This record gives sequence, structure tokens and C-alpha cells, in this order.
Amino acid sequence: MYQKNSRNTTGISQERMNRNNPRFFQLFNSIKDLQNVQKGSRSSITAFLLLITAVLYLGCESPGIIGEDIISDDDNIETYKSSVENFTVIEENSFSGRLANTAVGHVDDPVFGTITSVALLKPSISRANVDTIYSDDKIHLKLIFSSDIYGNELSVSDFEIFEVDEIWRGNQLRYNKEVSINYSNKITEFQVIDEDTVWVEMSRDWTDKFANYFNDTSADRDSLYRNQFPGIAIVPSQNNQQVRFIKNLIQEEEEEFTTFIVETQHIDENENGNGNDGNGDNDNENNDDNGDNDENGDNDENGEEEEDDGLRELGMRDWGASFVRSGGAEPSDEQILLHSTETVLQVEFDIPVDTLKERNITNAQLILSLDDSSQLNDPNFIRPQTNLLRAHVFREMPRDLQAEIFTRDPSFFVQKDEDEDTFKINITQYILDKIFGDTDDQKLFLSLQTTNGILYSTKLRGLDAPENKKPRIVITSVK
Repeated sequence: MYQKNSRNTTGISQERMNRNNPRFFQLFNSIKDLQNVQKGSRSSITAFLLLITAVLYLGCESPGIIGEDIISDDDNIETYKSSVENFTVIEENSFSGRLANTAVGHVDDPVFGTITSVALLKPSISRANVDTIYSDDKIHLKLIFSSDIYGNELSVSDFEIFEVDEIWRGNQLRYNKEVSINYSNKITEFQVIDEDTVWVEMSRDWTDKFANYFNDTSADRDSLYRNQFPGIAIVPSQNNQQVRFIKNLIQEEEEEFTTFIVETQHIDENENGNGNDGNGDNDNENNDDNGDNDENGDNDENGEEEEDDGLRELGMRDWGASFVRSGGAEPSDEQILLHSTETVLQVEFDIPVDTLKERNITNAQLILSLDDSSQLNDPNFIRPQTNLLRAHVFREMPRDLQAEIFTRDPSFFVQKDEDEDTFKINITQYILDKIFGDTDDQKLFLSLQTTNGILYSTKLRGLDAPENKKPRIVITSVK
């Protein structure tokens, strides 16, 4: 019989993740809250009792790590410490389409390899905001970029837009699976310096071709567009030294996202941009009905009619990245290389089950130290910062490991300890199940961040690291 740890072993709340010593501050803030509520009554006594509880709580749960002693005078508390020597880096590509962000650019990273990412976009043909595209209308691609940058943040990036040469589906795209580009059919080109918004006017030929599908009134309009119109590819120059990230979905309130814009001179005073094509379109298209921001002659908040600027928004039908990574440092016993896009780390370890069965386990942590040697001397070369590690538990190796990780919430997760530059994953429930349950064959898989289109990479210390930096497990128990 064992008593499960009362702490949350399936994750940590946002509030607790954002503090250096979450348990202390949580209890300390509770004391302050009680003092504010009970001012003038018995607040001093209550605060004192809670403070004593906090000290005892922190003392009992200090897990310790290799090279440290547990701060306790209680001979009944024991700590099992062991290096973890069985690691397997599984190379399996995650999804690269229909994510919150799409990587676009080229960068030569001496640590994590050369990256080339082509953005694939396909506009919507919903008539929620646009009824007809006329022969003299213009179409613009309005690109909204995330603040994240990978590479030399001061560099200038050149891009060309071509037609894609095959039909693709965003929910089927994977990293390191290229999509064919029709380089003989160039649409336009543009340049990005440090902007967060870029307007690109599409060519007349492409606009007319798209308009033919958009204005089609046949019953099979939607299926023809889906199966015959391949969309566009934003291709970076091989001289670029930067990857940017296109925003595809609203991630924060009032945030903008990438869209196509129809610029028309054909203003209908009776039209509010909400025409219906009568074909029952239901394409699951992204943000096709997000309103027209008073662009169609609607009244503003002061009741005054605004002038119609002729700009109509088209949402995105589909999107994704045709991404390739090559080269970079090779994995070794000294370091473990991980990418959020292409690798998963399987961790296996042996523990003295018979001995630990006699103990009441209060805490178990898997501790991984980061290797910061990947930080380059060039202060202008930056990477999106990795600060989250997730752990998934599976009884059997999934046939599609990345798909399972993508669709399931993690069993455990932890933010990086900035002071010690480590990940300390609370796997208490996993250890309890391994010792006392019937799930001793469960496997533990670690992955970086979440799959959201941003490129995250990191190096972890390996088996040849100093003793206090090796991958290790620390189990604290009470006799």
C-alpha cells in the first residue's frame, strides 16, 4: 500500500511555472491574501501558522540532486540518486501544416544545421467578404510576422513567390518532406528587413487565374478549386541568413494574422461584404468570417459613416511549410541534440524496485542539464528560446509517435530552471506506477516545447558530462 504524492504530478500551473520557487511564493502569497482579508481580526496568528506549515512543507519535499545533501535532520528521509545512461534520440518528423505559425527563410546554423523553409499558402474562395473579383481588381498578400527570429536579426531577406507544382494538404505536411515548386512560373518577389507586416502585390496573371476559380458559379466549384489550384510558395534566397515566422491564427486578443486582400474599385453602396455564393461552401477555412473592420461603408463607433477603402479580406484556405534541415553537429555521448520539429528523446532507467517498495515515495525528478556551448559569439545570431520540456508516457511505441505527441496532452511538463540551466521534471506518478502498479513497461518520451510552427532546438548534457551535470534521477522517500 502506498500513499500517492499529493502534489500535482501531471504538470504545473501557469502561475507556478513563472516563478523561481513556486511552492514558497504560492504559500507566501496565500499568507498575504489572508492578512489582507482578515486585517483587524486574528490575521497574525493565521499568518504565523501558515508560515510554519510552509517551512515544514518545503523541508519535507526538497528532492536534492547529485552533489547536494538533503536539508533534513530526519533519519527517516532517504534519497536515491542515479545517472540515467539509456537514451535514444528518435528521428521522426512532426507536422508542419495548419499550425499557428509557418517558418519561412534560410539560415546556416553551425550547431543545428542549414535550414530552408518554404511557406505554402492557399487563399480562401469563401464569399463572406468578397462577392466577385473583377478584371481590374488587385490582390495583395498581407504577411504578418511573429516577433521570433531565427538567425542574424540584422540581415535582409529576399523572397520570390512561385506557384506550387502539386496539390497538397496542410494537415498532411511534415517537416523534411519537400513539396514540389513550379520555378518556371514566378509570381512576384519582395524583401523583408525588420518589419512585422509586409504587403505584397500578386501578379496580374496569377490574380486572373485565381479569379477564374473564385468567380466560378458551377456546382463543383469548391472541389475543382481544392483539387486543381495548388496555391503559392514563398521561397527564400539561399543567401538569406534568417528565418521568420508567419502568423496564421489569432493567438492573442486583437492580434492580426496573415491574409489575402482584394483591392477593388467596384464599390456597391448596398453591399456590406457579406454576400452569399449560394453554393453552401463549408471549407473549414481559417478566419473567413472575421468581419470587415468597417471597410464596407459601415458606421463607426461615433455613428458616422466611414469611407470605403475598397479593401476586402480573404482568409486562408490552407497553409504549411516545406522544410528541410541538413548538416549540423552530430549527436554523441557528450551532448544530446533535440529539435521540436524532428526528434523525440526516449528515456529508460532501472531503479531498485524491491527496495523502494518499502518506502513512501514523496518525490521523483528526472534532471537534465542544458549545454549552453551552442551560444555563438555573434550577439546578432539568435534562436527562439527553449524553455519547456514535455514528457509523454506510452505502454507501447506508437506507430506514429509524433502524431500521438501532437494530439495528446503531456503526462508531465516543466519549464527551464533559469538559475541552474536545467529541466527538473517531476515524474513522481510515473515512478509510483512503475513500482507499485502493473505498468512497469511504460515508456517515457521527451519533446521540446509544443508543435506550433516555431523552430526550437537545444543541446542537453550527455553521459560524458561532469557528475553533477549528467542526466540523472533523484527519488526522495520516507522509511
